[in-house]
Amino acid sequence: MSWRVAVDVGGTFTDLVAWDEADRSMVTAKVLTVPEDPVRGVVAALDHSGLALGGISAFVHGSTIAINAVLQGTGATTALATSRGFRDVLEMGRKNRPDMYNLFFRTRMCPVPRRLRVEVDERLDRGGAVLRELDGEHLDLVIAALPPEAEALAICLLHSYANPAHEQAVASRAAALRPDLYICASSELSQEMGEFERTSTAVLNAYVGPLVAGYLERLDTHLRDHGCEGRLLITQSNGGVMSREVAARQPVRTVESGPAAGVTGAAWLGNQVGRTDLIAFDMGGTSAKACVIEGGEPEMSPQYFIGGREQGLPVQIPFLDIVEVGAGGGSIADLDAGGGLRVGPRSAGSAPGPAAYGLGGTEPTITDANVVLGRIAPDYFLGGEMQLRADLACAAVDRLARTLGLSRSECAQGILRVANTIMASAIRSVTIERGRDPRDLTLVAFGGAGPVHACSLAAELRIPEVLVPAGAGTFAAFGMLETDLRHDVARTFVSRLDELADQDVERAFEELEAQARGYLRGELDSRDQSVSYIRKLDLRYVGQFHPLILPVPSGISVSREVPALFHQAHAQRYGHHAPGEPIEVGALRVTAVAEVGKPVGYQAANGRRLEAAGHSRRVRFDDGAEVDCQVYRRATLAVGATVTGPAIVEDLTTNIVIGPNDRADVIEGGHLHIRVGAVLP
Repeated sequence: MSWRVAVDVGGTFTDLVAWDEADRSMVTAKVLTVPEDPVRGVVAALDHSGLALGGISAFVHGSTIAINAVLQGTGATTALATSRGFRDVLEMGRKNRPDMYNLFFRTRMCPVPRRLRVEVDERLDRGGAVLRELDGEHLDLVIAALPPEAEALAICLLHSYANPAHEQAVASRAAALRPDLYICASSELSQEMGEFERTSTAVLNAYVGPLVAGYLERLDTHLRDHGCEGRLLITQSNGGVMSREVAARQPVRTVESGPAAGVTGAAWLGNQVGRTDLIAFDMGGTSAKACVIEGGEPEMSPQYFIGGREQGLPVQIPFLDIVEVGAGGGSIADLDAGGGLRVGPRSAGSAPGPAAYGLGGTEPTITDANVVLGRIAPDYFLGGEMQLRADLACAAVDRLARTLGLSRSECAQGILRVANTIMASAIRSVTIERGRDPRDLTLVAFGGAGPVHACSLAAELRIPEVLVPAGAGTFAAFGMLETDLRHDVARTFVSRLDELADQDVERAFEELEAQARGYLRGELDSRDQSVSYIRKLDLRYVGQFHPLILPVPSGISVSREVPALFHQAHAQRYGHHAPGEPIEVGALRVTAVAEVGKPVGYQAANGRRLEAAGHSRRVRFDDGAEVDCQVYRRATLAVGATVTGPAIVEDLTTNIVIGPNDRADVIEGGHLHIRVGAVLP
């Protein structure tokens, strides 16, 4: 056999999906993550699947190692080297106020204290020409003065995007004098201007570098020691994959690796069922994420804020435009400073986990609330492999209910209402706030908890239909198998559009394509695969700060045809446009894609035939009514079957809650197509 294996390490569960390229069979596994050593969770998933490592041709992997290090503040002690006079760029930031009406707003904390920020005597102009040569003697003194506790060094010199020579010299000298340091130069990550954003990107990359590099080394060693000859590939936040070696050098690209793979899977599913305008909604044990897919393509962003736009730090590399909130199955419900009910972002994770897990957790979580309300059956969690403790879930909710003066059911329902409001806000932020009507889109719900809440969210946002993919609970891992080899490159290219010559733009695009092609063939060994390219331009009206990224169709005249496309895109996004105003180009972007062999479907039940549940149970729904619901086992529902709500469909790795006014049809591939409000009187 020749297995392609994908493993997604989440905050609560580690998911595995494997596909045999020869006989097209599929194996899945879902086990608890081991926070103190995620490699053990990966090994447990492999053991549970029964796969022999010697039969693996490719091992695709994504994890939350990088983002958890940033959010929890557990990264390396990081120093920063900048050009003379720019020591405080990282702390000053842009001096904008994301939450302008909040009287208690606090600016983000600087991850590098001033004593660890040093200045290098050199200077380039904006075109990369040398104004002051790098002073080697001074550089040696600067590096020697770095505190011994520094574990990593980020280097960001002025205008190094135009000429990286000085950064490379600093990195080389630092490696010679301090071989113990993990070293990152900003020019390795970004070729775009924006001193604060480039500095932040380099610092965050260095901050998580030792942790991620060490983890990948341990994982790769385990795979090799146990006979795995397939290449270890790491999913990127842009929806592509990269080699382990590149991931160790540029770990900041892995921050949203798991969620990005889920979005890739959602785009694949939309293609299969004829829906190209979607909202990918992923709710796991720790957080919930949302991303829009238009015309079959996930929305991209050239910049991402790790930790959120208000308090997070920007990363100047391409990401899928995913909005994440701290509302997952393990998110803890407690009281805020005013005595009101609050859910998340604190999470019970996998250790101790929700109270119902029986592993020592005592605080009520979203999972506990779902158990109390009958939406999750304690005896069929993970297909019955993990027994939940309903008594412990009830006890945890009861303690909070007494404080609030509510009954157990009222408190549990309040927890779900608050959680759903948080998740609905994430969906609104990628739709309504960006000029999209969610009623025109289809919600694709996956993750262990996504299908439990999907119909409630769709009803609140008036989204007419929900798609629940087969194997929704491990769907992000499946998305990794649908991920192509991909690399994004960008270059600052500032000019007015009406002053550009088409041949100059074409030449610059060709240079970027050659760079991206060299990466794919060198780092990912894609010599046998054809490479396709997507070209994009950063455009804005002269005087604006934030650009729109516009795809450039092949063979189009940039100077003659792009202006009309930009005006149209501006009107769609912002509700207005200014055809008489000049347009400015800020950057050129190229995405290179080499396709890989992919599964054509998803056998969610791992080849096992399950018996029908054959019973009903009492469930409390959003309107407060408690009703007897028929319970179905998903693997027994044949294509063409219809389930009319209220009902519960139990899957091996999730539950699908179908509301009283909803109807679900099993479509080709075993996916559930739910029409929300389809049976309203």
